[in-house]
Amino acid sequence: MNIYEHTFSTPAIALALLTALLLGAFSFWRFLPRSKSGAGLLALYLLTLLGVGWCLFLPTKKNVVTQLIKPRFLIALDTSKSMSLSPAQGLPDRWTKAIEALKRPWLEKIGEECEIEIYPFSSDLGDSVPLATALELKPQGNTTLLRNSLKQLADRFAGLNVAGMLLLSDGLDTHEVLDDWAEVERPFPVYTVRLEPPGGWQQEPDLHLDSLTTARRVSVGWKSEFKVKISGQGTRGAPITVQVYENGKLLAEKPTQIPDEGGERELVFELEHPQIGMFQYRAVVTPLPGEKNKSDNENSLEVEVVDARNRLLYVEGTPRWEYKYLRRALLAEREISPVLFFTGPDGKPQTGTPVKDFTAGMTPSELSMFKIVILGNLTADELGPQRAASLVKFVENGGSLVLLGGTKAWARGGLLNTELSKILPFRATELKVLSGETPFPVKLTNEARGHPAFAGDASLWQNVPPVLSVFAGGSLSPSAQVLVLTETPSGPQPVVVAQRFGQGKVAAILTDSLWRWQLGPEAERTRPYERFWTQMVSWLLPREEALGQMRLELFADRDQLYLGETVELRARLGGENTPQPKSLEAQITLPNGRELPFRMEPQQVTTSLGKTFPGFALSLNAENAGTHKVVVSANVNGSTVTSQPLSFFVKPYSPESAPRPAKIEVLQTLAKATDGQFYDNLDRMDEGLSSLRLKASEESNSEYKTLWRHWPILVAIMVLLALSWGLRKSRNMP
Repeated sequence: MNIYEHTFSTPAIALALLTALLLGAFSFWRFLPRSKSGAGLLALYLLTLLGVGWCLFLPTKKNVVTQLIKPRFLIALDTSKSMSLSPAQGLPDRWTKAIEALKRPWLEKIGEECEIEIYPFSSDLGDSVPLATALELKPQGNTTLLRNSLKQLADRFAGLNVAGMLLLSDGLDTHEVLDDWAEVERPFPVYTVRLEPPGGWQQEPDLHLDSLTTARRVSVGWKSEFKVKISGQGTRGAPITVQVYENGKLLAEKPTQIPDEGGERELVFELEHPQIGMFQYRAVVTPLPGEKNKSDNENSLEVEVVDARNRLLYVEGTPRWEYKYLRRALLAEREISPVLFFTGPDGKPQTGTPVKDFTAGMTPSELSMFKIVILGNLTADELGPQRAASLVKFVENGGSLVLLGGTKAWARGGLLNTELSKILPFRATELKVLSGETPFPVKLTNEARGHPAFAGDASLWQNVPPVLSVFAGGSLSPSAQVLVLTETPSGPQPVVVAQRFGQGKVAAILTDSLWRWQLGPEAERTRPYERFWTQMVSWLLPREEALGQMRLELFADRDQLYLGETVELRARLGGENTPQPKSLEAQITLPNGRELPFRMEPQQVTTSLGKTFPGFALSLNAENAGTHKVVVSANVNGSTVTSQPLSFFVKPYSPESAPRPAKIEVLQTLAKATDGQFYDNLDRMDEGLSSLRLKASEESNSEYKTLWRHWPILVAIMVLLALSWGLRKSRNMP
């Protein structure tokens, strides 16, 4: 099709051409003789005018080319050693079934509509390989990072047209204690398939103590949960006993059962911590009759019991999404000791943490034991006037208060109608909730960029996840600082507001969907939700005077690993202005009691928040099974500074070679969470994938070719002008 690209007004160009035509006609009639030469001049003039007019309209030929772009279909192929396991002799192993899946007709059928890409993975995600190469691979990986590999695939293909992914795996992840990671949404559907027959495991009796989970640093006088996860098969229905020892003394034991064909169980023990110090907890699962491999029947870890100085009280209404994610973030914080309460079905406060001698009464004496208080979605009646008055005095005396708010707290009859209204960073009697079909974009204000709650690497805050709602309608207090803004149809609205009041600090969260920051597309990389609360809590804590002596902190990237794996030990001495030695001396006590000296060399250490500080590092290869203890010391200005002891446990077996059933529940959850499909066998997989209707996307490209800026047209105009000039000169015309 032809288009015209002139930017000048079309009527104006037409008027100019008409004026030139009329002037030419008048000149011919008035001055030129009625002869052949005059007619020739008029013809040359008209042709020249026609060429110039054509050029003025800038005619262009536009060709639109539409292409069909095939979507991608991914195949994630697990190449770890556990894929070579088989439920029983005579049955094909998982790897054989996975290779058979790649030879089924569905692959050719989908290949007609999609670009097939195969990615092998075990400890890391490999590059795409052709089908012929994939069929020649062997399951030799010593570990399986299933969660990490799926995340890398999702990140790699973010924003691209991916029709789906087939996961050929047994669902085992050797580095993940819990399986809740499988519930995460992904940008494309995941299809999974059972690679071994159900109930086919008839193995020799074998039990495994897979993991221990508990708080590694707790406050004296508190209680904590000690979770023991075991698995096994070949139990013949016999009862199993799990024992927990504290510093070598039997503390508690519980019975359980595992199906004969295989399975796993999690037992929860309650630990009390009446004294300060380091305590070793060892869990033992009693062997089954006839069990040969007993090296994986026990595990241990150490818990440090400290005197909590930075206590935090969080009181929520009826539990909601914000409570779920904030509870998890607070319990992970090392700077604080959180005490959590929520409103139960009977309307009374229920404890959300195993605490002792604490209530949600918020009397002045109780509040004196806390540094920070967080209030959730409570009404004025639920809070009560006495607790509101106590909180005002608490802030005036130097405490910090965070109001999460919500649909009840920010409504009429909520927290705004209590005595707390005079210390809030905004003024209102009620707020109106704004929500829509599309999320509200969020950005930091200029004040936030210098605020401790958003300190660290600025690039990590460039793309803040949106929120689904915002409470609007209030006016800011004179001393309020707006830290986070959102754009709504009615204009910008504050999301996070803070101010100082008296000797304390107050912050208000004007959305009930801040928890969505946990689920953003880059949440696992930038971790905005955890970083916000970590740094907000740090800002809310009252400043303490510098310690009289320097502190040497020691930490590891993991507290449990397998033989042959590497643990990274890192240490930090004092603050930023503390003089740093050339190296640190580390002493490691092996499980057999032997002590080995190591030297930790200087190295920049980067935290999960992206902050970098000078420190020391040491890589240690695990060559002995059991509990290892590490103590680090430094000589600074003639005095010796020693760290608290740190321990990690080396499991005495390879998780890939331990016989166990595939985790079908993980495969089913992955498919359900992504709107994919779980297939019970290869025949159903072949039928299901072959019937997928995958559409290619259209991509249109436009090609433009000018119809006036060509040498024949320009030469013709020049020739016409030259002929007109030559004819006039030959006839002695002006």
